[in-house]
Amino acid sequence: MDREPVIVRESTREWETWPDEDMAKRGQIYWKTLVSGDLTHSEALTMGIAMVPPNEALREHRHRQAEIYLVLEGTGSVTIGGEARPVAAGSAVFVPGNAPHSCENTGTSDLRIAYVFAADSFEEVEYVFDE
Repeated sequence: MDREPVIVRESTREWETWPDEDMAKRGQIYWKTLVSGDLTHSEALTMGIAMVPPNEALREHRHRQAEIYLVLEGTGSVTIGGEARPVAAGSAVFVPGNAPHSCENTGTSDLRIAYVFAADSFEEVEYVFDE
């Protein structure tokens, strides 16, 4: 089925985060889902913006879908499969499906990242945080 083009302004979406009881285990991160089949007329790809405050991190997790990050602002470190790699504005990162990964803000300002999943909607992406 053919879909119409979709344009979403980041400013029209509210920041989301984990419930308070999950913050310590999962890390302090905020996100805005911009393109997702449950919100927009779209399919096959889901996209949003994430923000990690200074000295905070998205703790190690995995999900079935592959993911791409594009660092928009700030500096950080992305760890995939146990190997840490520095990132800064302009860095693109491919995370294979089911690969354990985390993202830490190592700078003094917010780390802002665009993320894309190979999924029809954000609801399909199940984050698994191992104990």
